[in-house]
Amino acid sequence: AKMSGKVRHRGTASAGDSTSLSINEKILKECHNLYIEPENGLVKIAEELGLTLLAPRKKINVLLIGNHSAGKSTFINWYVEEHVQKTGVAIETQGFTFVTSGRKRESLTGNATLHLYGHFEPLRQIEGVVDYLTTEISTSKQKKFSLVTFVDTPGLVDGDMKYPFDVNKSILWLGDMADLIFVFFDPIGQALCKRTLNLVEKLNEKHADRMRFYLSKADEAGHEADRQRVLMQIVQELCKRPGLNKTGFDMPTIYIPNPSGKPSRCVNQIEEVCKDVEKTINQTIQNTLNALERDCEKIAEMVDEKLTTDSNARSYN
Repeated sequence: AKMSGKVRHRGTASAGDSTSLSINEKILKECHNLYIEPENGLVKIAEELGLTLLAPRKKINVLLIGNHSAGKSTFINWYVEEHVQKTGVAIETQGFTFVTSGRKRESLTGNATLHLYGHFEPLRQIEGVVDYLTTEISTSKQKKFSLVTFVDTPGLVDGDMKYPFDVNKSILWLGDMADLIFVFFDPIGQALCKRTLNLVEKLNEKHADRMRFYLSKADEAGHEADRQRVLMQIVQELCKRPGLNKTGFDMPTIYIPNPSGKPSRCVNQIEEVCKDVEKTINQTIQNTLNALERDCEKIAEMVDEKLTTDSNARSYN
């Protein structure tokens, strides 16, 4: 506890200091500010010209889905290097948790979450979801966490499990908002849960380029032969689904490295996950800069048109 207190204090101090921001953070932050400035922001200028602009987000959204106990929360804790997410939570009480970085460690409820993230506001329209939304803000500066919001979702199970809200509808909606969708298949649990496969198929129709499939907890899947068998089973089930039968289906094996440093025989491709996050951040920066350029050109064109119309009207008068 003492240790985390120290880290927390240090994180809080540096978070407000702009020198601690990476170049990528600065770019995204400054682009965002160019849009939202109340007086001369692009959103305000565009509004006066009858144009609606959306401010770009300052972080990428990574949605994690998978069967109950597939290791989604454990992965987030590993990435953030802080115990932010409770692991092994009972299915009945599971909801959606947004894990993001900020200046101080705090937990927010559903209403505060939607207030903080305006672009998630439409979730309110799905009955019952707000009571199952939380946000965990951490001061961690690990990996690329300052540029990522993880969205942890309820564990998916089959059978007559009644969720207190429409879990499928919520996940599909969040999929539209995500920059990356990580699907974790657990080799020991309900990896081939029908609900997971149906959701994956639906998400894949729209977002195939954002989807990544992983065999999580791979070090617990027994010997190499057992692991290969499980992997083959999952891939076969996925490939039976139209749209998912891509050639060269890729499913890296990942697991949380053992803190004691005891090596496992199983190949761990968890670093690939981090690289994917990094790649998506870089792509998002490029997209944000392109959008900024497009929006500025659009505004300039409209201003020119208005000036021309105005000057024509003047000479006519």
